[in-house]
Amino acid sequence: MRFCVLASGSKGNVTYVEAEGVRLLIDAGLRCRTLEQRLAAVGVSPEGLDGILVTHEHSDHVAGLDRFCERHDVPVYANEGTAAVVERQCRLAGHRPPEFAIFESRVPFALGGLTVTPVRVSHDTAEPVAFTLDEGAARLGYFTDLGFVSREVAAAMEGCTALVLESNHDVGMLRTSGRSFALISRIQGDSGHLSNDQACQAVAAYCPEDLRALVLAHLSQECNDAALALSMMRATLRHVGRPELEPLVQVAGQEAPLPFVEL
Repeated sequence: MRFCVLASGSKGNVTYVEAEGVRLLIDAGLRCRTLEQRLAAVGVSPEGLDGILVTHEHSDHVAGLDRFCERHDVPVYANEGTAAVVERQCRLAGHRPPEFAIFESRVPFALGGLTVTPVRVSHDTAEPVAFTLDEGAARLGYFTDLGFVSREVAAAMEGCTALVLESNHDVGMLRTSGRSFALISRIQGDSGHLSNDQACQAVAAYCPEDLRALVLAHLSQECNDAALALSMMRATLRHVGRPELEPLVQVAGQEAPLPFVEL
């Protein structure tokens, strides 16, 4: 298995995953042309993609979905709640919605030799999910856009060899950002986003024994700092007796893909 975070943040989220001969995107939150450029930058052709897994319907996760699928005929996988909202959004914008293959949240399904498990999360959308992708020898957990780490998410983290984990904001920076009280409350709430502190607490409590890669994702450009998030997570790994993982932590950004992670 190998994966590459092509973009992560409030302006667009896309991750490419390749395993067992299956080539997938998780979300398509960049405009079609930008997504094509990001794929080209890491040597991946849109032709032959086996699917796009959709976490939820916010625009930073589906902005390029309809146009990209129309151009490249890629299957789209989503649960019923998310698919219904995306279809409505496309029609209201005068676009043709993609055709969806519907999965059930919490029910694993196979894509070639890869097992995909949609994990329910708490976020302010219709039916949001995270994912684990398991090829047997390696397991990727993709956990962003969640207000807190539930028992279901904690259980899904077990056995992961790689994690893409939200570390959205620094609490102090958020509270002094000048944003409205309502927006701050939403971000900090149980249906919002994980803070740096919460991400560190999750890793301290549930760090998988076989973890070999950790990507911090969905960082706020206004209310976080990549160096801060990275230093906090590395300090956490030292504190819990996993210093060997410190060099393996990366921070995903908005403007350029990360290097491929090979598992």
